[in-house]
Amino acid sequence: MTKQARTLSSLLETPTWGWLDAVAEPLQTVAHKMYRASPVGLTVKSVLNGTPFRHRVHPAIVAVPIGAWVTAAILDVAESRADRRDKRGLQAAADTSIALGVVSALPSAVSGVADWVDLYDHHRRVGMAHALLNTVALGCYGASLALRRGSDHQRGLAKVLSGTGLGILGLAGAFGGELVFTLGVNAPHTLYPKPPEGETDVIASDELVEGVPVVVEVGRVPVLLLRRDGNIHAVQDWCPHAGGPLSQGTFDGDVVECPWHQSRFCMADGAPLQGPAAVPLRTFETRESDGRVFVSPSFESQSWPPPPELARDHPQHIRQGSS
Repeated sequence: MTKQARTLSSLLETPTWGWLDAVAEPLQTVAHKMYRASPVGLTVKSVLNGTPFRHRVHPAIVAVPIGAWVTAAILDVAESRADRRDKRGLQAAADTSIALGVVSALPSAVSGVADWVDLYDHHRRVGMAHALLNTVALGCYGASLALRRGSDHQRGLAKVLSGTGLGILGLAGAFGGELVFTLGVNAPHTLYPKPPEGETDVIASDELVEGVPVVVEVGRVPVLLLRRDGNIHAVQDWCPHAGGPLSQGTFDGDVVECPWHQSRFCMADGAPLQGPAAVPLRTFETRESDGRVFVSPSFESQSWPPPPELARDHPQHIRQGSS
């Protein structure tokens, strides 16, 4: 019998960890209401998602507290081995590094919540574990900083707390890496093979009515077409955030909103306008000739993986293993 190989996040699949869902659900509900209470809330969320920058904010700014706390650990070790003349300077530097980490952890957490709020099921549970571990680590560093501001005899306990915090931070980071690299959270979804590089005749011109979206296949790639003000826009038909079908979303002029998580894109150039998506849509060039519409992939599509071989009608025996 074949069984699924386990990964780090598999540890959270057992009923023992169901309490994470009990914690996550009300927090997610409150966060959703807060972000969607007004257009300002949605704009703030989009900034925290990194939509205007077309790059995720959270992985960029978490480097600050991580770097600060690792630096503090190095300084603590150096201070324990230094002579009396150098101790004070190393202590001050370590304390400053921990303070920087505590302060910079707060915006890191806020951006993480903005990314986490759109998750569900196992992904949400792993994200909740990641957040709770980071919260405990932050508490350890906060307590360590408070002790460091007191008398020197408390410094040993302060170092123990910061060392514990660093270990917990490493475990939290492992769950964060699991979210991205194993579960694919916030990684661009390329769901279909590379389209043909040349032009493809996809539809008759009179079948593409002004303002009415149509999905056509270019090779085996679904492409969303929209005629708007004399122009024909052509983009991939799935949201890069989580694969939602854009053709089933809502349209406002040349802007399409994903039906799953309400990401919005400009179909004129594929740019993301509202999070959680932060990656542009793949676009296609269009041309009308002799009553037909032709599309061809833009330059960006050249980075797509090559298409697999055509599917066989029946299973095929390839090779028998040696006994």
